[in-house]
Amino acid sequence: MPWFKVDDGFHSHRKTLMSRPAALGLWVVAGSWSSANLTEGFIPDRVLGRLMPGAKKLARELVEVGLWERVDEPDKGFTFHDWGHYNPTADEVRSERERARERMRNLRAARRRQAGLAGEIEAGTTTATPDRHEYVRANTTRTFARSSKEVRNPVPSRPIPTHDYISSQSVTPPYPAHDDQTDDGQDFSAVDEMVKRELAPLAAQPITDQQAAHIRQAILARARSRVKNPARYVQRALRANPHEHLPTPPPTAHRRNRPTCPIHTYMDQPCRACAADRKAIN
Repeated sequence: MPWFKVDDGFHSHRKTLMSRPAALGLWVVAGSWSSANLTEGFIPDRVLGRLMPGAKKLARELVEVGLWERVDEPDKGFTFHDWGHYNPTADEVRSERERARERMRNLRAARRRQAGLAGEIEAGTTTATPDRHEYVRANTTRTFARSSKEVRNPVPSRPIPTHDYISSQSVTPPYPAHDDQTDDGQDFSAVDEMVKRELAPLAAQPITDQQAAHIRQAILARARSRVKNPARYVQRALRANPHEHLPTPPPTAHRRNRPTCPIHTYMDQPCRACAADRKAIN
């Protein structure tokens, strides 16, 4: 659908400063209606009253300051001043819609051809190789994303953030660590001690200061913005999934000959983690 465009200098324009906020509200609502109905800035009298209470009086104010003009032909109503300087015409909108439909038809046809060839290759009825065919190839350049973007409206809308799942075992944190959450100039000794206390009942061996600092840094690196209370943030993450942050102890000779817990395979029998779980349940 088309967009009703407003110049970024509209807020300080002489005509804007001479208008009441209610009149400017009608100007915006009417512009949206005109874009949706492809009237090129024309607002008929029969529509004006349905846009906003008191619209007729507000329309006269817009005419007085020069934002609108009164017209009587071919129909009675009001029209935006210089609509075509800031917004596309109805013919331009229809042409762009037709181009978008054509791009989508071509994209869908290419997908059908790709799917058909992939089925032939799987069934062994073709001699074409996937890495050399025009439509079947590795998507190393994000072909679909680029094609889809060409079909959509080029005017940006409000971006919607996406949250990709990142495994806790990933080497790269899901979000880059912020400068104000590093060890530079801050004392995290109390937070590291809290990490050791939280994980002590589940750890196979005592957690060292280095391991506690590494766990704390990994948790804070996931924050999308500055963490105001690092101790509370880290504690909530540990209590939500403590096993995710347990350090893996290195294998030793005496451990290989001792029975281990079937649930917590990194701990010897009797398992302290199971004992802690039973205590929490009881």
